[in-house]
Amino acid sequence: MTTFVKIGATSYKAADYTVPADRTFRNAWSAPATDTTVIQIDMVAARKIWQDKIRAARKTEFEKLDTLYMRALEAGNTSDQAAIVAQKQALRDAPTNSGIALATTPDELKAVQPIPNVTVV
Repeated sequence: MTTFVKIGATSYKAADYTVPADRTFRNAWSAPATDTTVIQIDMVAARKIWQDKIRAARKTEFEKLDTLYMRALEAGNTSDQAAIVAQKQALRDAPTNSGIALATTPDELKAVQPIPNVTVV
């Protein structure tokens, strides 16, 4: 049985190409250059994928902070409210972390973990 790798509208016979072992950025794979048999990873597309993964990972953290904020609001604790607002802003800023734009390889991109105590996968 022959296995094919589909990129865009083109299918490539997997046995004839070096396919990335890590499938984290599978949707960012691009056609190999004409002088190589290595399937490339489009870093622009990979960055967008990583930003989406960060957005998904922060959802639970937002929910936790929303609960803490409501408790602080009910208690009239303005210092806790301000701290929570700052934490929520940091979560909103996480997908635009400068490390994402600076990453030149998929491994460098995966090393960008902008949410404290949460591992983006």
